[in-house]
Amino acid sequence: MLKLHSIITVGLLLGLFLLLPGSLWSGPIRNPSPVLRSGDLFPDISLPSLFSKAEAEYLGLGGRKTFSPDEVKGDLIVIKYLNTNCPYCIKLLPIFNEVHRLIEQDSTLNGKARIVGISAGDSPTEVAEFRKRHSTPYPIVPDPEFTAHKAVGEPRVPFIVVARKDIQGKWVVATVNVGLIFSAENFIGELKAILTIDPETLRLKKP
Repeated sequence: MLKLHSIITVGLLLGLFLLLPGSLWSGPIRNPSPVLRSGDLFPDISLPSLFSKAEAEYLGLGGRKTFSPDEVKGDLIVIKYLNTNCPYCIKLLPIFNEVHRLIEQDSTLNGKARIVGISAGDSPTEVAEFRKRHSTPYPIVPDPEFTAHKAVGEPRVPFIVVARKDIQGKWVVATVNVGLIFSAENFIGELKAILTIDPETLRLKKP
């Protein structure tokens, strides 16, 4: 009876795990079916801006009280959806810290490419503690009501969007990734290649 009870308990716990926000967590998916595709416009979203002065300057936002990706200055943006309790998001942090460092040191990308995190379901306090604990060098905005997460179709995280800015000031999605990336150097190479693509060409590729 004890063994049967243990099996039932494990089954119940597994079911609860799948129903909790952790079900948003994702391991590597080689051929995902993402909500956004190359050629899509990144949706309009607006969240409270809780950035420091230095972070606001990095994104080119000035003193605005709200954050919208369309207001970010630059030619290329990397938007990383995450959750502070997501084990794969945490596993990705050292690689993305290295991506940020390489961008800042690369004459082709420095000043043109920006990284921003959107923390789905997390409060400002949770994000602040997470950033302090893991020393993240790029801004992360909390999305406690899942507003920005719902706008892209509620994908599993980590969910990474790379987009180019068009002449109207809109971000045109170049590529998306669901799950982990394993090489900062390869990712930097992809960013450089995307930077050479005309965003209008990306829009023409949309099915």
